[in-house]
Amino acid sequence: MIENEFIPDLELNSLPVGAVTWSAPSNIALVKYWGKKENQIPENQSISFTLDTCKTITKLYFSKRDKTDDNYSFEILLDGENKPDFKPKINTFFNRIEAYLPFLKSYHFKIETSNTFPHSSGIASSASGMSALALCLISVEKLMDPRNVSGIFQ
Repeated sequence: MIENEFIPDLELNSLPVGAVTWSAPSNIALVKYWGKKENQIPENQSISFTLDTCKTITKLYFSKRDKTDDNYSFEILLDGENKPDFKPKINTFFNRIEAYLPFLKSYHFKIETSNTFPHSSGIASSASGMSALALCLISVEKLMDPRNVSGIFQ
């Protein structure tokens, strides 16, 4: 598939409110890459193990905004605590995927996330957290139009 085939060409049904939950396994690097290119692409290869029982669980609440502006509206909580320092990374992620999920600015999102392993333990919680969030967003898209999502949810 080419990139343009992922961009929706139809109107999605508007949902007033809802919530979805996903988990994603984490990993631990045996040989870690050093440095990044543009768009977070690793400079070098790495070798890691997926840790099935060490995972991030994310619940995404969404509610239709009364007034849409040019900003994304979201809050993020890790283990029940507000984490405004995570906002720049989420904002960058939303910017990168907005063409594929054009409803992002029309909703307020509450992102509640937690890990089954200790924070700052060397296990890649950012990768599993972003993966779980991406799965949640695709689930929201599927709720808006079940015909519009391929493969992963069939």
